[in-house]
Amino acid sequence: MALLIQFTENGTGIKLSLEKQRTTIGRDASNDISLDDELVSKEHAVLEIISSEDAVNFFIQDLNSTNHTFVNDEPVDLHKLKDGDLIRVGMSDFRFISQDPDSLDETAELYKTWIPGVFYTGKKKKKAKKK
Repeated sequence: MALLIQFTENGTGIKLSLEKQRTTIGRDASNDISLDDELVSKEHAVLEIISSEDAVNFFIQDLNSTNHTFVNDEPVDLHKLKDGDLIRVGMSDFRFISQDPDSLDETAELYKTWIPGVFYTGKKKKKAKKK
């Protein structure tokens, strides 16, 4: 299973599972991911899972939006996603994670940097067990 992690203003991330074959993003409430943002079109973009015999691929497609969809700061029409890609729709930033979320054993915290829209992760320290 893949995830989108949406960065929030306070630096935390919201995990959004990509379980459906087709996930829509837009301003309208009928979208799977609805963004309350004037820069986002009613139907802005779509994420699709394409399975073949040997691989599962994830694609994002801009739906002729006014303000475009960006992957790694480049405007895209159709883009094959890879693990770690940064997606921007309007003022919302997402990180695409292609691995199984159950394999994420440790909790990571997102921290803001002084650069707008740039975050970094810091692993949460595990408490040592007393004997």
